[in-house]
Amino acid sequence: MLFNENDPALARRYGSLLTVVAAILGIVYAVGLARRSYWMLVAPVTLVVAATLAAAIALGRLLATTPDEAPDPAP
Repeated sequence: MLFNENDPALARRYGSLLTVVAAILGIVYAVGLARRSYWMLVAPVTLVVAATLAAAIALGRLLATTPDEAPDPAP
């Protein structure tokens, strides 16, 4: 195994990658807004709505398929 799952270097690497990707996406978003691009507003809102609906569907499915607890045995 190359990395231990509790290795702080791995967390720092992922944190750095996340920071760089977020900064690039933020710049692309700002440039799109400066150009008055309709898609720069539509795309993020659509993704947030889709993610929210997916989470609601997953939660609803989980609640609908959770089995009942077995009754406690009588003392």
